[in-house]
Amino acid sequence: MAGPRHPVYTRLFGWWYLSLGLAFAALAWRNILYGAPYWGIVQRFLIAAGFLALGIVTLRPAGRPPRD
Repeated sequence: MAGPRHPVYTRLFGWWYLSLGLAFAALAWRNILYGAPYWGIVQRFLIAAGFLALGIVTLRPAGRPPRD
């Protein structure tokens, strides 16, 4: 049985976070094009940056196991 720290689940969560970050970046871009208030644009870009950073950190390799 695969646990919550299984590598497949970890990679799926990483891609999920990246897709959410790109979606929020697209929403911010849409707000720029339609002339929305700046606070909404900044808010969506900050949320996008957070999700993108979380996705990148999640997808990074954990490192090599120690050698014997």
